[in-house]
Amino acid sequence: MLPLVPHSIKSFLAASIFLVAMGFSDPEREMKVAVASESEVVISGTTNINSFNCKYNLQQLELPIRMVYDERDDRILFQNAKLELANDCFDCGGKMINKDFRELLKTESHPQVELRLLYVEPPKPETKEIGVGMEIIIAGVTRQYKANLKCEDQKNICVNGTLELRLSDFGLEPPRKALGMIKVDNDIKVNVSLVIKEA
Repeated sequence: MLPLVPHSIKSFLAASIFLVAMGFSDPEREMKVAVASESEVVISGTTNINSFNCKYNLQQLELPIRMVYDERDDRILFQNAKLELANDCFDCGGKMINKDFRELLKTESHPQVELRLLYVEPPKPETKEIGVGMEIIIAGVTRQYKANLKCEDQKNICVNGTLELRLSDFGLEPPRKALGMIKVDNDIKVNVSLVIKEA
């Protein structure tokens, strides 16, 4: 896996799996999906003395999410498929750490993380994993990634996976606190647990 959801990523990745699982393959199709309330997107990281988890409030998402897609070369390609996650909707468990997290993401000048879904590859029968290509924009910096997520085809579509990224990939410097004694590690993870359905 290439270094990465945030992000969050979360809703578009799940929606793409829904499209594959439902077998939609006609060109230039459109679909709307919703994310169930029990879903979670959590950014986790560590410092030299402890760890932290920042959970996104998915109830703040503008739903349903509109998906426009086309099948080409054994992939589902997406046009203008994007998800905007407001930095202020991440809760790290306290006012001070929330403030530090928003400063880290340069929220004053870049108030949101943007995810753009590029393509989805069919799931592998033996692993139920699906390949996903995406663009992630954090603090005004764009990076492309490919990740594998697990797909479970049940009554609704359940998606679980962990994405890895480096703060330095987005020009972000891990902050130091308490006169430099507390330092945030460069590597963080985006943990995704989603339940989605057609809207």
